[in-house]
Amino acid sequence: MLLTFNSRAIAAAAVGAIVVFGAPSGAVRADAGERPVLVATLSIWADISDQVDCDDHFDVQSLIPVGGDAHSYEPSIRDRDALDDAALVVANGAGLEAQLHDTLDSVVGDGTPVIEMAEHVTTRPMEGGGADTATDETVGDEHADEEGHDHEGDDPHIWFDPTLIIEGLPALGAALVAAGADETLTADCVATVTANLEELDAEISEILSVVPNDQRQLVTNHDALGYFANRYQFDVLGSVLPSSSTLVEASPAELDELADAIEAEDVPAIFAEALEATDDATTLGDRLGVDVVTLYTDSLGEAGSGAETYVDMMLFDANAIATALAGR
Repeated sequence: MLLTFNSRAIAAAAVGAIVVFGAPSGAVRADAGERPVLVATLSIWADISDQVDCDDHFDVQSLIPVGGDAHSYEPSIRDRDALDDAALVVANGAGLEAQLHDTLDSVVGDGTPVIEMAEHVTTRPMEGGGADTATDETVGDEHADEEGHDHEGDDPHIWFDPTLIIEGLPALGAALVAAGADETLTADCVATVTANLEELDAEISEILSVVPNDQRQLVTNHDALGYFANRYQFDVLGSVLPSSSTLVEASPAELDELADAIEAEDVPAIFAEALEATDDATTLGDRLGVDVVTLYTDSLGEAGSGAETYVDMMLFDANAIATALAGR
């Protein structure tokens, strides 16, 4: 575990939300000016952190550029320098940033505070991934302190359930305060962010209400939508890359098995990803005569995409799923 803050002290922070999320974009910059720098590994966490930092105490930056793949991103020497100089690093954890793990460990060893958000939410194991197959529990970590959690084997894509972000907001707010943000202002902003995420959760449920129960099956590019499926009562029928990571390759035998399942269940769409090559998904869709629909998964979208913020990304994906599945 990389968290360097006391868990019990963090748990005492207040909760809350904000209407519009402003998304920092691009890689880490060197020209931070006079403000201390908060570096988030993902653009998603940079956006959320920026809102919790309601008094703009920090210059919030994203290490992995918009459109980059957190699973495969390897840090440069410049990235390492930026992490070393940061007042706070906000990571996802649970194995998501696979190529950053050693660097983040080293950064912690050198004294930079790093918070892994997956350590502060209830994660779910990868098995099943659907609405009725996983269990809400975490397990111990031999590398963590006595108050930590291990998420090895758990789904790292925690942002696909807005209520999990709400669960982690007190820890994030307390980490910002420990790094120098104003405690009262941060608590107020955490409360505002919580309220708006609750509204987002309700809006997603309303968008997806048009999808009949017998059509709530998702076929994805990689296993990224388990939390989404669990929260909004879908089943994950299968994935082109049957892994929580994008660092694997599609197996012809597994693709044949997935094709059989898609045909048996009469699934109308395969959900690909904006950040990944979708050749296998496209080929499978063409072979079966089903639509291939692009979602934003592990990164926010570029300017003009309609997914430039966390809230926009979640609404974009919900609308895309509802449109693809509701018409059958």
